Amino acid sequence: MTNKASGLRPKPRAKILPGFAAFPWKTILWTIVILILSFLPGRAFENVKLFDISYQDLIVHFIMYAVFTVLLIIDLSSGKYVYPFKNAVWIIPLLTSACLGIVTEIVQSLWIAGRIGSISDFILNMTGSVAAILFCRIPRIRKRLKL
Repeated sequence: MTNKASGLRPKPRAKILPGFAAFPWKTILWTIVILILSFLPGRAFENVKLFDISYQDLIVHFIMYAVFTVLLIIDLSSGKYVYPFKNAVWIIPLLTSACLGIVTEIVQSLWIAGRIGSISDFILNMTGSVAAILFCRIPRIRKRLKL
């Protein structure tokens, strides 16, 4: 019995990228923001002071990667996630954050004038990512984000 004979229409494929229910434009846009901020020359940040906070750079690293991880978790959790590690949806965001953090720090060290890649920045990137993963594991948050 075919779908035509039974009157059932095949469901359109909503997935554009494997594992994603729809195109992850928010995550891609946020990744571009991270890359732009990471690859600006050092003198672009000399006089920037949003708040009178001593560790503003550390807070920015933490927040950038926490938001990136939450967006990635939302994108990977939306719709029917077909991969065998559905319950470990945190692996992909953690590895993606690590790769993005390593690449930005290496590029800063090698090619960006006035910028120095550092292990402490990478650790803060990963701390933001891990905090976001733990945040998304809270049942009330999971329900609100529809994870």
